[in-house]
Amino acid sequence: MEYFDFYLMHAQDHRNYQRFKKCRAYETAFALKKEGKIRHVGLSFHDKADVLEQILTDYPEIEIVQIQLNYVDYEDEGVDSKNVYEVCERFNKPVLVMEPVKGGSLVNLPDEAKEVFDRLHGGSYASYALRYAAGFPNICAVLSGMSNMEQMEDNLSFMADFKPLNKEEQAAVKQVCAILRKQNLIPCTACRYCVDGCPKKILIPELFSCLNAKEAFNDWNQDFYYNNVLTTRNGKASDCIKCGKCERACPQHLPIRELLTKVAAKFER
Repeated sequence: MEYFDFYLMHAQDHRNYQRFKKCRAYETAFALKKEGKIRHVGLSFHDKADVLEQILTDYPEIEIVQIQLNYVDYEDEGVDSKNVYEVCERFNKPVLVMEPVKGGSLVNLPDEAKEVFDRLHGGSYASYALRYAAGFPNICAVLSGMSNMEQMEDNLSFMADFKPLNKEEQAAVKQVCAILRKQNLIPCTACRYCVDGCPKKILIPELFSCLNAKEAFNDWNQDFYYNNVLTTRNGKASDCIKCGKCERACPQHLPIRELLTKVAAKFER
């Protein structure tokens, strides 16, 4: 190949970013761009919004950012899609969307959720997920993992002449989200009162969110977020010393110490 159209720094989080900085990977990519071997330099991102803000501050020449975004993860405490997207918007960086159907989970819906979309008499379950992701103003492209011709034809049918979700469809998506969240193991509202006094600095709501997603969707991505994002600068579930400060602060009266044991059993085997 004579050149790459888009060259992305892969899987940037706070640890990978430090490695890339140390070996001057970004500077190398920008030099290759000047030589014409790369047309556009970007990154794919898996971490909290503050890390992305640091990267884009350090390297304003970055042209595009690939993030995980779908209608379930958008307000998820673990993935932090909403805040990450808003950083891209604030820095005026076009966005590539990965995981728009959450590894197929937003196609293989429970019957109650399917009925909500079926009442619209519209498109496929995948179409609502992809159109949701594509409907944000800063989106450049939505990546769809297609495995057969039927899926490709379905995607082309609604993306060739793209229309964002209308109000009725947006309401249906919210209803489906509520149905999916009812499957959650832990009814945490992410108020974060438990985090403030934790002596081990455990991100309790985020870890509960990981477990919920793992249980509801069998989402392999949650292992990555647990081990590479949420517990590298903060405590793991197994670090809990059972002091009980979190439970005294929890307005939902959750048995947090017991639940953290479940989280550790799932992600720290």
